[in-house]
Amino acid sequence: MDIYSVLAKYYDKFTDKDCDYTSWSQYLYNVARLHNCNEIVDIACGTGKMTELLCKRGFALTGADASVDMLNVARTKCRANFVRQDMRRLQLTHPVSMAVCVNDGVNYLKPAELAPFFERVAANITSGAPFVFDVSSPYKLRETLGNNVFYRDYEQETLLWCNALREDSVQMELTLFVKDGETYRRFDERHVQYVHTRLQIEQALTAARFQICEVSDSYGHALAPHSPRITFYAVKG
Repeated sequence: MDIYSVLAKYYDKFTDKDCDYTSWSQYLYNVARLHNCNEIVDIACGTGKMTELLCKRGFALTGADASVDMLNVARTKCRANFVRQDMRRLQLTHPVSMAVCVNDGVNYLKPAELAPFFERVAANITSGAPFVFDVSSPYKLRETLGNNVFYRDYEQETLLWCNALREDSVQMELTLFVKDGETYRRFDERHVQYVHTRLQIEQALTAARFQICEVSDSYGHALAPHSPRITFYAVKG
């Protein structure tokens, strides 16, 4: 079973309070305007939460994701061009003027896949185009998520999220219970997110000929040792 095949329908509900997409979209808007961007690719767009916000700001959007089910949800939100693509094999019909990858998409890449992925991004954006993305920080993955159990409980659905920390990754076992009459149906998915240090990412960006403009906490805040999310803003050299 593909990841997010079952969770896609409930993803927005379960993550509604986890991320401030509105303020993140303002940061992306400011970067886009600084570089006079008009076309943006939202890589690993998921259910299109950021795609929709950027569309509303007047940009032309392409949303790319590997999950058919997530894309089906995204298509109900806005008139972006949604395509099914693995982020590691990104291939647009023409280069666009900005790329974004919001909310941990890069954490699904193995460390050895970072530089090749950044090279695919560079191949699909114009010269001087910005690329903004975030990762869950090593602190968050190791100290907050690793070896912990979380849950979301609603009237019709319950999600259990059990994590096991490995050397450079967090193995995530997600179990969803959906009420069906007097019983519950159970669905299971397994996710793996990889720990990437700031140095690893900066080296991979440099290898892909990106110039780093800013590294911040959660889209523009001052970075600290315990920052949960690291945002990278780079431009294609």
